[in-house]
Amino acid sequence: MKSIIYLSLLVVIVQVHGHHLPGHQDNDQDSHPPGQRNKTTAYQKIVPVNADFAFRLYRHIISDGAAKNVFFSPISIFSAVALLTLGAKSETHHQILKGLGFNLSEIEENEIHEGFQNLIQMLNHQNNEAQVNVGNTLFINESLKILPKFLENVKTFYEAECFSANFNNPTESKKQINDYVKTKTHGKIAHAVQDLDPTIVMVLVNHIFFQAYWKNPFKTESIREEDFFVDAATTVKVNMMFEENHYNYVRDESLSCWVVEVPYKGDASALFILPDEGKMDHVERGLTKETLTKWRTSFTYDEIQLYLPQFSISTSLDVKDLLQRLGITDIFNDNADLSGITGERNLKVSKVLHKAFLDVHENGTEAAAVTIVKSVFLSARLTPPLSITFIRPFLVNIYSTDTDSLDLIGKVVNPSQQ
Repeated sequence: MKSIIYLSLLVVIVQVHGHHLPGHQDNDQDSHPPGQRNKTTAYQKIVPVNADFAFRLYRHIISDGAAKNVFFSPISIFSAVALLTLGAKSETHHQILKGLGFNLSEIEENEIHEGFQNLIQMLNHQNNEAQVNVGNTLFINESLKILPKFLENVKTFYEAECFSANFNNPTESKKQINDYVKTKTHGKIAHAVQDLDPTIVMVLVNHIFFQAYWKNPFKTESIREEDFFVDAATTVKVNMMFEENHYNYVRDESLSCWVVEVPYKGDASALFILPDEGKMDHVERGLTKETLTKWRTSFTYDEIQLYLPQFSISTSLDVKDLLQRLGITDIFNDNADLSGITGERNLKVSKVLHKAFLDVHENGTEAAAVTIVKSVFLSARLTPPLSITFIRPFLVNIYSTDTDSLDLIGKVVNPSQQ
């Protein structure tokens, strides 16, 4: 019987409103000077693969046809599973790379890991107002002997931290992991691990934390309670935000939707995608990296009236099932070959969990100082601008503008339901 690895993928995204979260700074990351990231472009080879993986995963998540909120970080899942290839061998290794979408005839494996190293460094060291922190952490049972080469590689390529844990005491080890995750996610995910079997010998935690302010904050005083049409039979009340300003937007007639880019301060933006009534399935089928490129190269930059609901959603995903649908199967059974971790074929992965939290609000603190100027400017317009109102289910993609990496994907079916 093989020992068990517990893989836990943890994500939080926070859109703050009115204050900065205190004291979050990883000093150990200063060992990588920000200027270093400009010398390499290794990440450019994995970013398109991540986008393809993201939309394949999304289609599997929604395949049950249920009308539900969806939110996850493709880059978090993508990088954590890729990390395991450092310890995988033979068919297990092949399945992971193929399931993630890598073709070794087009990219060498060392380029894959160098790409993740480059991307993680860039995301973690962005010198701007969009705060991103990506990390991997291994909690290793005291009795498990790990090959030094594996530990060296996960630290080098994935900036992983490693901690000793006593999984013979599940209560103690669960508290250790949950306290760590709570700190890394600023308290947004407090109970990441619900149970730990004594047979577990290693837990891999991946987290991504994103915090940013809107470049053009929504007016706090303009928020009104409005109807949001979940479906033909369901209407809920939401706090509708409003901002009249210049945005990038496009009307996609072939997919029957509006797309508005709402920038954050710093190197990050959100794409809000509003399908026409009854066209959500049509838009979802058309989501590809090519579609994103088409939208972003077709934008019109002009003044519009944007109405967007406040919303907070949290989701949990069984990623094990999703990965198995992508053909990554051996890693979860006795065929698993993870001998690159310990030198023996004595490990398999038991669970892959993904927890995510999304909170979108206005930025009340900064809105007042800016809106006075904007109100004066906008009052001079003679004809009313285009109005785009998100009053029915919509999609949101959040990406890093300097790496073009698709970091977070969501579907908001019911903004009043967490």
